[in-house]
Amino acid sequence: MRIEVKKPASLLEVLQSAFPESSRTHLKKMIRYGCIRVPECVTMPGGVVRQAEYLIKAGWHVEVRKYQEREAVRERPPFKILFEDDSILAVYKPAGILSSGRTTEKVRSMFGMVNSYLQKSTRGMQRAYTVHRLDREVSGILLFAKSEEAKFFLQDHWTEVDKYYYALVHGIPPAKSGTMQSWLKENARQVVYSVKNEVPGAKWAVTHYRYMESFAWNGQKVAPVSDGTSSTALFSLLRIRLETGRKNQIRVHLSDMGCPIVGDRKYGGDDKVKRTIRLLAYSISFPHPVQQRRVHIEIPMPDGFVHIGSTNEY
Repeated sequence: MRIEVKKPASLLEVLQSAFPESSRTHLKKMIRYGCIRVPECVTMPGGVVRQAEYLIKAGWHVEVRKYQEREAVRERPPFKILFEDDSILAVYKPAGILSSGRTTEKVRSMFGMVNSYLQKSTRGMQRAYTVHRLDREVSGILLFAKSEEAKFFLQDHWTEVDKYYYALVHGIPPAKSGTMQSWLKENARQVVYSVKNEVPGAKWAVTHYRYMESFAWNGQKVAPVSDGTSSTALFSLLRIRLETGRKNQIRVHLSDMGCPIVGDRKYGGDDKVKRTIRLLAYSISFPHPVQQRRVHIEIPMPDGFVHIGSTNEY
């Protein structure tokens, strides 16, 4: 069936006008299961629109294919899904895996795995779009969009996105909370460093931190004394909020402060501890690209994250 749209309306409204006897639930299932195609919507793979709120312009056409009660069975993805709807897919990225990479490259990346999963599970109707990145050595929440519109919306509203990290560092910071800011530049060896003044190629970076707890070996909590020092405190857990998102930003700023991240030998971490960077992107909230609401995603701290030298070390 082919419907010609006379005036601008959401896809659900168009279908409700065409099928007044059908329930909203039934129509939303048709949309979600890929039964609706809008030929003029060239940004969607195959013109298939899976968003009930998607705006259909006057003069466009809506094609309704035969409704299938059962959605295609998806293979179990090789990654952990934290959140998914018609616009967004949030996954857990382990340390050691690239966030993004070309689909033709043999190096494993989260983008490659997510894109392959979406392509197979939707029979080529959907693909992944990179919204942001995490350093290869960093673990945590990583967002992907399912359409260019959703990608551009999130990137255009990135200043409204709140991103928080846990960082386990050497020593104790000079204050309970603070802000680190500098110009960051990368050298030929791919090492990022701070410079005092703006120079060609440098990018401004701002990082906020708050002290949480101190630890000795094996994750033993230590109560620091009033002057901010402790004879037995070797590590501190910090809560980090990013104001900008530069490459290696948190790692460089914490190293500059004299508290390099545990396991981060590239930026001053002690080589006596396990070479696993204790930096976790644990929380993110952002405006939804279609729905008028904010989405909040948060994951717990992994077991062993603060247990340096113990058998269950992260």
